[in-house]
Amino acid sequence: MTATQEPVQQGPAHEKSVPPEELVARARDLVPLLRSNLARTEELGNPAPENLAALGAAELFRLTTPIAYGGLHPSMRTQVEIIAEVGRGCASTGWIVANHAASTEFTLILTEEATDRVFGDNPDAIMLSAGCTPDSRAERVPGGLKVTAKAPYASGCEISDWALLIGIPLYEGEKRIGATTCLVPLTEATVSRTWNAAGMRGTGTHAMSVVDVFVPDMLSLVVEKEDLSRLEELLSPTDLVRGNLHSLSALVGGAYGALDIVREQLARGKGIIYSSYRRAVDSPTIQLFFAEAAHLIDTARVHMLHVADEFDALLPGEEMPRLARARARMHSSSALRAARDGLQKALDVAGTSGFAVPNPLQVYWRDLEVGSRHAMLGTPMIAEDYARALLDIGPTITQYH
Repeated sequence: MTATQEPVQQGPAHEKSVPPEELVARARDLVPLLRSNLARTEELGNPAPENLAALGAAELFRLTTPIAYGGLHPSMRTQVEIIAEVGRGCASTGWIVANHAASTEFTLILTEEATDRVFGDNPDAIMLSAGCTPDSRAERVPGGLKVTAKAPYASGCEISDWALLIGIPLYEGEKRIGATTCLVPLTEATVSRTWNAAGMRGTGTHAMSVVDVFVPDMLSLVVEKEDLSRLEELLSPTDLVRGNLHSLSALVGGAYGALDIVREQLARGKGIIYSSYRRAVDSPTIQLFFAEAAHLIDTARVHMLHVADEFDALLPGEEMPRLARARARMHSSSALRAARDGLQKALDVAGTSGFAVPNPLQVYWRDLEVGSRHAMLGTPMIAEDYARALLDIGPTITQYH
């Protein structure tokens, strides 16, 4: 497929409508199960199988699946509310749902045949998308491309069915003539278990690679030009910012999960050692700290939903202008900052017991600290890019946005 072709969403008739509140309730009902599997998810390095089965049964892997294949396609506001509830139970599991939802939308840049190949027999096929290293390589062969590529951070690469590999240099001999984004089945990939971070341990964000894999034309998008400054032809900047919002929502949900734990501890009569309070909840200072924590995390949610509403206001296929994209990313950055500040307040209320290994609170803390520093969500570059957009100074400094 070339960059001039339009994506399609056709296929066998299979349309259903589920009220938004029911979809959010389905996710909320899974919180106890997801939370009960926090330790196991970390141990496995992927969402526990019970988590994946429950998400599939609740049809929460169909948020962005084409409607013709049983997809639900609720509003962006509903999508982030759903993912936030999943993240409330387990941020790593929420991250996988988020990455899948964004990646599934990304695949719609490909052909109708590609959509049918992925979802025709399995509307719950799990997708991932990942950027590739500059030394990756694709070259034309009869009927398609021969691809050798490495994605150093591929969340869910051990539990996904398909991977969308983004930004692979295209060569003719030794001359670079363009770039491609292509879809490969995970059965063709080799996974190296490289993800060993302090948080988001259940996301399985390992390195994956493919070597001399044949990719038929229908599963690729090619931009044939030497000047690759317009990488948005491989994937829309608006779609990428939307995809980042999916990921953000899992982390905001995790902050709510932490707040739930602290509230439960207070309700059980947690005390304050070396004080006259037998119950911490009777302390006005603890009450104030908890209220401040809740308000900060609610503030994160307000920023998150504001960005979601901006996307819902777009017409189909409409691109966000540069300043609007930069502002949306700044709101996302502010959401994460507020969520982190709120969690710090909650940890002050919980005390050192919150850092005990069996306490789920410390899992939420580690996940938020690591996940909020993802390269696509990192505050320093987002703030710089927003300032440049506000002042109309030169082009964006970020590669895709």
